Amino acid sequence: MGDPAPYDPTWLNGQGRTLAVDGTVVARLYGAAREGCADCREDSLEQLCRNPGQVAALALWACTRVMDTFNDLPREMLERGDPALRRLARAYSNSTFRHGFEARELTDLHKVCLELDLRTLQAAAERALQFLLADPADSVLFGSLTGAYTPSDEDDTQEHYALTRQVIGPDEVAITLTPHGD
Repeated sequence: MGDPAPYDPTWLNGQGRTLAVDGTVVARLYGAAREGCADCREDSLEQLCRNPGQVAALALWACTRVMDTFNDLPREMLERGDPALRRLARAYSNSTFRHGFEARELTDLHKVCLELDLRTLQAAAERALQFLLADPADSVLFGSLTGAYTPSDEDDTQEHYALTRQVIGPDEVAITLTPHGD
């Protein structure tokens, strides 16, 4: 996947200002984690989680990065791992389903963050950070890509796909997605 684009609050289309997201705090956490400064990471995580909008922005950045790379979210984001990040990833998926991939609706993720306590926000932010820092060959995070979660008013089912993924190089992955019925 290579490195994600630097955090740029302008791609939030003004939503960051509305939700009082401090882009410097988001970028500082990413930088501390990338540089391996555990104390800086912990301090930055604590500061970030004081504002649910900032956790939403970090989760949006992580989901967008994964979607831009794989054109999908892995099952590990949608169905496994940290429950709060699962809710945020599903909110992202629902948002892209309703508004399109270019909309980047921060408000949908923010609504989920408002329902979470501080400890839960920190766990979700930490997991989102792991997705931002991950290598595309990380089978723990990206081993089970699935078709994009598609919400339905009638039920909570999702389409199923057979997916093969081949890491070609440090910044390139070939993905084959084949729908199949149950």
